[in-house]
Amino acid sequence: MRRFTRTPYYTGKDDPERGEVRGTLKLGETVIIETPGGADGDLYPGVVPELTEPRGSRGGGPFLIEDIKAGDWVSLEIIDVEVGPYGYYNNGGPFRGSLRSVAPVRDGLLHFPPDFVVPCREMIGVIQLGQATNNYSASGGNMDYNSICAGSTVYIRAQRDGGLLTLGDVHARMGDGELTATGVEIDSAITLKIDRVPGFPTNGIVVETADAWFSSGVAANWEEALKLAWTDMVVLLCHLYDTNAEHANLIVGTIADAVPGFA
Repeated sequence: MRRFTRTPYYTGKDDPERGEVRGTLKLGETVIIETPGGADGDLYPGVVPELTEPRGSRGGGPFLIEDIKAGDWVSLEIIDVEVGPYGYYNNGGPFRGSLRSVAPVRDGLLHFPPDFVVPCREMIGVIQLGQATNNYSASGGNMDYNSICAGSTVYIRAQRDGGLLTLGDVHARMGDGELTATGVEIDSAITLKIDRVPGFPTNGIVVETADAWFSSGVAANWEEALKLAWTDMVVLLCHLYDTNAEHANLIVGTIADAVPGFA
């Protein structure tokens, strides 16, 4: 299995390799892609995250996907998300200013000072294909959906030949909406399988988990984003279950939940 690492580090801000395609992935291939956490600083006990210098890590993309043409649907099956030993979190909000602090990960648990401990719930904040239009719902991006995690499959329609896949902004845990502005930002190694699928009649991306389907909407405010996601969910249910819009909308109104991503 191929592994694309964060190293060797870039030599500086003007390194000509910055922004270059990192490799070409094959349809049906399973790969491991490492991503840098947050501000890309070295984290350890006692460090002040704001004062760290970026390491110059190589990001989780872009990657070309062999044989993908604009208009093709790409499936990204998330098999595993492994996180590093330390992350950082913001505690910003209406009660205090933003301040980053380090949170260690031990045995699948996140430790916050002085004695608050919660299980990790790793998720991928950024997953996208290269954009060719201003239709932000269609290409993925910095969505911060907790549904995008190990065990889920993300479906995105390519807007450009080669797809141009990018991953990043992994969190060891994050509440829906990322209310304090970060979640726990952390280095990661993502194992995923890439393939091409027939796709869906939706405008935006689709996420499938073991027990749910998710549509997506991206807009300037919650109301407009919700309208986009709602419309796509009705379309998706009609497609999946060979029903009509009236019945699909009833399903949305009775058993669906509206879940915020990046707010």
